[in-house]
Parts: sequence; structure tokens; C-alpha cells
Amino acid sequence: MHHHSERIPARRAHDSSVLLLSPLFFYHALSMRLTYFASSGRIWDRMPWEARLQFLRAVFFTFSGVGFLLDLANPRPGRAVHIVFLVCMGGAIGVAYGFCFMRAPKLLPVLVAVHVVLALVLTPHLGSLAVDWAQVTSTAAGLDEIGCLFAILLGYVFFVRFVRKQGLRYFRVQTEIELAEQIHRSLVPAIVREMGGDLVDLVQDGSKWIGYLADVSGHGVPSGVLMAMVKSAVRMRLATSSEPQVLLEDLNRVISELIAAEMFVTLAFVSLGKSNDLHFATAGHLPILHFRSATGSVCELSTPNPPIGIFKGQKFASSHVEFSSGDIAVLLTDGLTEAANENDEEYGLERVKQQVTKHSKQSLKVLCEMLLAEARKFGKQMDDQSVLLVRRL
Repeated sequence: MHHHSERIPARRAHDSSVLLLSPLFFYHALSMRLTYFASSGRIWDRMPWEARLQFLRAVFFTFSGVGFLLDLANPRPGRAVHIVFLVCMGGAIGVAYGFCFMRAPKLLPVLVAVHVVLALVLTPHLGSLAVDWAQVTSTAAGLDEIGCLFAILLGYVFFVRFVRKQGLRYFRVQTEIELAEQIHRSLVPAIVREMGGDLVDLVQDGSKWIGYLADVSGHGVPSGVLMAMVKSAVRMRLATSSEPQVLLEDLNRVISELIAAEMFVTLAFVSLGKSNDLHFATAGHLPILHFRSATGSVCELSTPNPPIGIFKGQKFASSHVEFSSGDIAVLLTDGLTEAANENDEEYGLERVKQQVTKHSKQSLKVLCEMLLAEARKFGKQMDDQSVLLVRRL
């Protein structure tokens, strides 16, 4: 990027003022690439007003200090007024350049031109407020103060580069989060109210209902993409077979070939048809809780399968259990059971069982709300908390 090459000569006594604190100085001091801002101009619009004001205040006070240095190098009669003028103009010019870079970088050449013209036109009329650069450069102290000005310049440039890099990273993360939320909204059905790295799906296959809850490792866009892969693969497989072990084996084969080594999926699966049997399978997931209406007891249902995506060619097991009228199946993620109180005690499955037994006569919506509310009341939520409830009528 090329900047305007005009500068104010130091040979004439009144050919520069603080208005001029050199366009070159401010141009470099706020030097952020125009191409960067042209492609990332939304940063300013996405910043809250408080952040914008903080940025402009920081720029103002950074460059207002230049006024004190110029006064030391070129003291004038009526020094108080001279200092106030230098300090205010230094900060104001810095703010003008800062705002231009952040909000309208394409107007930067116009701002530089205006700065140069105003400096040249107004300098002869400033009288004692003008800075005599010839006098400044004629003394050792003046040269030291010029060195201080350039030290401020370099320090500010490095600071701005640091802020720019961190700001870009922040907005990249925000974009990832927004994209992941969009993926969640498109993938997760209406039975789910709050989702993060979890996937809940419910599918009707003729007279059979199939439900599963998957916990995808990680967060953000990668886990959102993996979630999309899981849901697509499951629904494609259900078009030909709803046998749990077949579905898990096919899903594992597909997922293990497509994901990174550190990623995996845990899953709990249930299917319910006209018979009194509940077919189920778990893959590295928490046990499914089975509330038996006849006895008022809760037992754990699980199968010894590893998470999906870890071992290629893995064989998976499934099972079934009698599922009578009034029985409830509870599928949940460990974000709920691992909620910990101030003593680092986890909520655990036993408390979930107690709540299911206590509120088993309630509607599934009320029961779900109670389970989540009790876990959150118990301790801090450390991970996504998801619940899928199935009841035989």
C-alpha cells in the first residue's frame, strides 16, 4: 500500500503545526492494510458501541501524548493554551485516522489529502500555536523528542497489529459458532429445545418409531459437520433396515473413514413397534434408563459397544427388553450427569432415576423440564445437557 509522499519541510519556522503532526506519522501509526479492512469491513459494524468508544478513546489518548512532547521541544508564550491545543489536536487527528481505517478505509486517501491541505493552509494563521520544526531539530533534546514520537509510532503499530490479529481470531470464532448454530437448527427436530454438541432425532418407519441421541465430540463447525454426517447416514440406513446392530455397524464404517482420528460419536438408540419389545443399543454412551411402570423401579440398559468412529470393522451388539404400557425409556448425555456442585460431587445417574420415579406420572415435557432443572440447580453445567424420553401408551 502506498501513502501520500508529501511532507512538511523542517526548514521554515511556521510551516507546520499540530494540525500537521505529519500526515505521514498518523498514516503509519494506524497502518492496517486496506485490503484487510475491505474484506473485513463488517468488524466495525459488529462491534458494540461500548467497544467502538473504547477503541476511539484509546487512540485519542495515545496520540494526545504527542502534544506534550511537541510542547517540550518547542515551548511557546501562553504555554497552557499551547499545550491544550497540541494535546487536543493530536488526539483528534488520531481519532480521525482510526475511525477512517475502521469504518471507511477507502476514504483514507481523501483524509490524507484533507490533512495535508489543512496543514498547509492553516499553518500561517496559527501564530504562536504553530510548531517550529527547525527549532525542534536544532537541539539535542528536540532530536530525543522526535525519537520518542517514532517510538510511540512503532509501539502503536505493533499494538494495532496484535489487536487486529486477535480481533480477526475472535470474529472467526464467532462465525464458526453462528454457522454451527445454523447447522444445529437444520438438523435437530422440534423435540429439542437447547442443543450444543448433541444430536437428537426421531424417525417413523411405518408402524415403528426409532429414536436416538448422539453426543458428538468437540464443538463448533467440525462437530456440526460430523453431526450432519451422522444424521444423513442414519436416515439413509433406516430406509433399508432398522436393526440396531446393522445400523451401528454401517454408521461406524462410514464415519470412521471420514473423520479425524481424535473425533468420535457416542450414541444411544431405541426402536419401538407394535410388539411389547423395546430394541436398544448403546455405543460408548450412558446407559438407557428404563422405568418399569408395573414395579415403579428403574433399571439400566446398555450394550458393550465402543464409540462410533474409533475402530474400523467393529461389530456391534444390540438387545431388547419388554416395554409395557406406562414404561418410560430415558436417553441422556453425560452433560447432565456430570453437573458438579461446589464440593465437586457429580449429579450422577441415581439422582436422575429418583426424579424419573418421582415424576413418572407427569407428561414427558414436564418430566424433561424437571430433569434438566434439577441438574442445573444441583451444580454448574459443564457440557451440553440433552434428554430424549419415550413412553409406551
